[in-house]
Amino acid sequence: MQGEHYDHAASEEASGARLSFHCWPSSRLEATRCVAPIGALYTPLKKLPPSCAPPTALAYDPIRCSQPNCSSVLNPFCQVDFRTKIWVCPFCLQRNHFPPHYAENISEQNLPAELIPQFATCEYELPSVPPAGPPAFVFCIDTCAHAEELKELADSIQQILNLLPDDSLVGLITFGTNVQVHELGFEGIPKAYVLRGNKEYAPAKVGQLLGCGGSTQGKPQNGARGGAPPPPPGQPGMMHQQQQMNGNQIPETP
Repeated sequence: MQGEHYDHAASEEASGARLSFHCWPSSRLEATRCVAPIGALYTPLKKLPPSCAPPTALAYDPIRCSQPNCSSVLNPFCQVDFRTKIWVCPFCLQRNHFPPHYAENISEQNLPAELIPQFATCEYELPSVPPAGPPAFVFCIDTCAHAEELKELADSIQQILNLLPDDSLVGLITFGTNVQVHELGFEGIPKAYVLRGNKEYAPAKVGQLLGCGGSTQGKPQNGARGGAPPPPPGQPGMMHQQQQMNGNQIPETP
């Protein structure tokens, strides 16, 4: 990095990730001085420039750090000793041996996709994990906002829905005074499961109420269509819910 000359926006556009900090603490003392936890926001389905990511997903499992409490993934920021075929984890400094099929061919001129410097983002298609079905997106919306903000938010959600894959599953949760889990696939009148905001619910109880956990798993209750895709974004189901996101507005200051 080059301090103030480092272009954070360009980095986010190229990698699809936004970090809470762009400098990793070099000691435990520095870590305790961070005013916010270190984390990252990743943009799913973001189309990255061809020069910033492999052209296709990598159809194999990633190489992970051997430290049991780490398990980070081989990446361009790892130190690599091409003579001894060892890579050093940048998180825990654990020294790891490359697996044989890597060690036989790796060199400074022949790098796997995970070590190419400009490929800071790689997506994997894990052969060890069975297909999980179509992608699912759950919108969690805080309704404690001004009416103008909620209107702009509804417009943004409509644009996002038009960009999602056709086979996507979409869920909507709004929270303010109460939490509402909306049943978008329910035909007819709008339907939602309402959870009181001043009451604490155990995860098992929430699953039971929604018909997706415990003994009722896979058996939606009260006519709910568990896992059913919502109607197309332009139809009344989603549009009505967007129009109703105004129940807990922030009161105007007198």
